[in-house]
Amino acid sequence: MTHAKPKLSLWEKAVLIAAIIRTLGTGFCTALIAPFRGSTGSAKYGNHVKIAMIRSFMKHTTTRQQQVLNPSLDEAYPAYAKKEGFKPQNITLTDGTKAYWIGNPSADKVLLWFNGGGYALPPNPAHFTFASSLVSAASPSLAVLMISYTLTPHKTYPHQLRQGVECVRFMISNLHLRPENISIGGDSAGANLAIGVLSHLMHPHKDITPLELSGEGRLGAAILLAAWCTFRTDYPSRTYNENKDIVSATLGDRWSESFLGGKDRDAYNEPLSAPEDWWNGLEGVVREILICGGADEILVDPIRELGEKFKAVHKNTTVFIADGEWHDMPTVDALGGGGKQAAAVKAFVKSRL
Repeated sequence: MTHAKPKLSLWEKAVLIAAIIRTLGTGFCTALIAPFRGSTGSAKYGNHVKIAMIRSFMKHTTTRQQQVLNPSLDEAYPAYAKKEGFKPQNITLTDGTKAYWIGNPSADKVLLWFNGGGYALPPNPAHFTFASSLVSAASPSLAVLMISYTLTPHKTYPHQLRQGVECVRFMISNLHLRPENISIGGDSAGANLAIGVLSHLMHPHKDITPLELSGEGRLGAAILLAAWCTFRTDYPSRTYNENKDIVSATLGDRWSESFLGGKDRDAYNEPLSAPEDWWNGLEGVVREILICGGADEILVDPIRELGEKFKAVHKNTTVFIADGEWHDMPTVDALGGGGKQAAAVKAFVKSRL
């Protein structure tokens, strides 16, 4: 494992139980008033109630408590492999970081996927289901590699960026994959990390060894789902989608503070803070870009802005915003995953990778 799971004190356990009770209370109260939610809530009654419960639970529990309840990727992957009946396989980077295969490691093309969760949470079961659906969409030519980057607060920025860069380097140097047969992607904080890797390819981070793509090579694609592209909370969708989304600005503040660990915001960790000319070399490092978001998520305005910035410098950028969908819908297990964004990513993978 890349970090040890926290051990909760008796007090933390008591607070966790109280948070669960409070979440149930939120569900009950929301169920009573949901018929009067109007346009400020989720379109479907059941989703509105579940979203309110998720938002309440995430707000009133700590990262330590959440990490205890969710197995790390290193723990969850073998269990998933056993359930699905395939042999677990992984690669190990020089620092001990592991990355796990979904699909055939000998596939011609590989999608390196960074999971979301504010850099604080491991993937949930829907991440595996989503990754498997992408493999099926492009079978047998594609495999997905999921990296177990170190969660905060165990390590902070730029450690996770270094792990992402080194995984791409390993794929080229050790797996002998050509850059055009490597794609990168991620959801939420994972999309933040994928964008950071693109930034490093164009503008090497001072604390990370430069990564040069051989010859005229460039990555096949970048898939950015529900990208956490700013830590600001003063954009309009933060307000008008406040009761439609599973995450809140308060949670985002907590996660960004933990991720930065006292370091400044910069173009690598907060893409929308990059200078205007930062993205001018984007076409030279990646062939295709897909940006997806949900119209009901608080980050939809920044995601649209990111899409406009990328489209201005990269003609093969596609932006898809799904009506009625919340933050990171394809990988939210408690709400069933899937949706129009998931379908858009699968179609992209099938036609472009």
